[in-house]
Amino acid sequence: MSVAFRIRCCKCGKNIPLAQDIYELDQEWQRRFPSMTGTLACPRCALHTHWLCTNRDGSYVDGHIAAAPDCFDAWSHVSPPGTHRARVLSSPRSGLLQGAEAYLRSAATRKGTHAAMLRTVIQEWDEQHSAVGAAQATG
Repeated sequence: MSVAFRIRCCKCGKNIPLAQDIYELDQEWQRRFPSMTGTLACPRCALHTHWLCTNRDGSYVDGHIAAAPDCFDAWSHVSPPGTHRARVLSSPRSGLLQGAEAYLRSAATRKGTHAAMLRTVIQEWDEQHSAVGAAQATG
C-alpha cells in the first residue's frame, strides 16, 4: 500500500504539487542559500533562480563548490527532473526533512538493499531526534 505525502520545496517552503516533477539541488545551492531545508526543490525555485559560478575574469566565485569542471551557472547544479517518490528515495535525508517521513518508513519495511539503506537513514534520524528531545527536556 502506498503512503501519501507532500514535499515542501527546500527553498520557498511551498508544497510541490504531485503533478510537478521535483529537482535536487547540490551543495553549491546549500552554500549560497544556507536557510534551505533539505535539497528537493520545486520547478520554479530550481529553474528560475539565476546566478553565475564565475567572476568576470573567469575564475570561480569565492567558496564555489564545483558540480563539474565546467559548471557555469545555477543550472549546472540542478539534477534532472524526477517524480516525488524517485527523488525522495534517492535523497532520503531531504525527504525526511521535507515531509516524506511516513512514506520513507513504509518503503523501509520492504525487502532489498535500498530498504536497508533507508532503515539506516531512518535510524540515524530517530537517534538525532531522540537526542534533541532529551536535550530539550533537561534544558
